[in-house]
Amino acid sequence: MILFPAIDLKDGQCVRLKHGDMATATIYNDDPAAQAKAFEQQGFEWLHVVDLNGAFQGQSVNSAAVGAILKATKNPVQLGGGIRTLAQIEDWLDRGLARVILGTVAVRDPDLVKQAFKAFPGKVAVGI
Repeated sequence: MILFPAIDLKDGQCVRLKHGDMATATIYNDDPAAQAKAFEQQGFEWLHVVDLNGAFQGQSVNSAAVGAILKATKNPVQLGGGIRTLAQIEDWLDRGLARVILGTVAVRDPDLVKQAFKAFPGKVAVGI
């Protein structure tokens, strides 16, 4: 069994939302890279990251925080939130993500998901 600790990013910080409301974010760590490293040191083998701003705005917003996470941990990282095009998927994979998670776009554009699965086998998952 693989446990996926999660970092939810809002405005570059690790947060949790109450009932999915962006106005109710509780900040747990203002250093996402340090949080990623802490999860690695605790023995976790993967990391799940969600760009909450990106999910709400429809485009990636927390690129700097995700980049810092990728530099801080040796663990494979998967990212969801605001990823809506093949070009964005390719860009994130080129930056070092192990996997991209498609959410909203999977419902709105199933053909894109099929194309992504073919173009990036084993590197794309759907999380709805």
